[in-house]
Amino acid sequence: MATLDDIDTLRDGRDIDGLIRALDDTDEQVRAQAALSLGTIADPKAREPLDRMRNEDPSPSAREAAGTAYKWLVGRLQEVEVARKPGTPPNR
Repeated sequence: MATLDDIDTLRDGRDIDGLIRALDDTDEQVRAQAALSLGTIADPKAREPLDRMRNEDPSPSAREAAGTAYKWLVGRLQEVEVARKPGTPPNR
C-alpha cells in the first residue's frame, strides 16, 4: 500500500508506470491522488487506465478524481495535437 507522500514522489519523478500501478492501491485516497497526478502529467499511457478507473473504481470519490484527471489528460493531448497542426480546431 502506497502513501500520499509516495504518490507525490512518483509525480515529481514523472514515474508514469508507478502512478498507474497506484491506481489499484487499496486506499481510495491514494488511488484518487495517483489519478490526479496522472492528469497533470498528461502522458498518453495513462489514458486507458484512467478511463477504466473513472468507470469501474468502487469509490465514488476515486471515480470522480479519475474523471477529472481523464478530462485534463484528453484536453492536454488535444492541445498538443492542435499545436502540431496549426489552424486546426480541437476535436470536441
